[in-house]
Formats: sequence, C-alpha cells, structure tokens
Amino acid sequence: MEQFLQQLQDSNPILQFFGVMIVGMIPFIEGYFAVPVGIAIGFPAVLTIVAAIAGNWISVMVVILASDRVKQWLQRRKTSERKQEKQNKRLERGQKLFHKYGVPGVSLLGPLLIGDHIAALVCIASGASKRYVMIWQTIAIVVWAVGMGILVLLGINVVR
Repeated sequence: MEQFLQQLQDSNPILQFFGVMIVGMIPFIEGYFAVPVGIAIGFPAVLTIVAAIAGNWISVMVVILASDRVKQWLQRRKTSERKQEKQNKRLERGQKLFHKYGVPGVSLLGPLLIGDHIAALVCIASGASKRYVMIWQTIAIVVWAVGMGILVLLGINVVR
C-alpha cells in the first residue's frame, strides 16, 4: 500500500484522481479513508473528495445492483464454521441496526460499524427497495467523504 501511495504521489493528476477512486472502492476503506489519503499525497482537496465519492459510490452501487446474485452466491458458498459465525454476527449487528434505525440509520452509521457495502446488503436483505437504499447510500457516502475532507482540512487527525 505504501508503494502504491508513493507511486500515486509521483504520478500525474489524472492518475491521482483514479488512484483515489480505486482506494474509495475498497470495502472497509471506502471514501472516508480515501479522502485523507488523497489529501496526504498532495491531490487538491475538492478533487480528492469527488474521486473518493465516485469510487465508493460506484462500488456500492455495483453491490446493490448485484445483491440478488451476491445473496445466491453466499447461500451456495460453503464456509468454515468460524467464518460463518463471524458473518452471522456482522449480519446480526446490521439487522439490529436496521430494525432500530431503518435504511437512513444503517446507511449513515454503516461505515463506522459494518462498512457501506455490507450496510447496503443488510438493508436490501431486510426488505428495503434497491432505489431507497441507493438514495440513502449516496447521501451517506457524500456526507462521510465531505465530513472527512473538512476534518482533514481543519487539521484534525482522524486516521492514526
């Protein structure tokens, strides 16, 4: 990762934009982590935020649109008991969040607790419409990336 960041820092702005997008696409790293990375390599803050949002948004929308296939794949896939238990706990946590806060709450809290991608799947598995999940995931991705950008620009160390 360090070598990737060094190469990204030394590359032209177009490659930096796409590099930040790629970091934003990675589950559990997502847009809110891609923002400090982009700003740290010297990429302009506004473009960093846009790239992080775009990358995170694209990957989450792919998960939402493919959720039926993902669900079928997960059901067919054999996993070890330990992995199954861990997945069940994460899904259970997501289900509790969904019943307590609904799609808006899971979408906005998801990045902190279970990740955007799993949050989207939890919402859909709980019966929410894909369109409604897409709207709230988009709002959450923008809020988290812009919020992180503001914190980084204010000099608040949020990633240690």
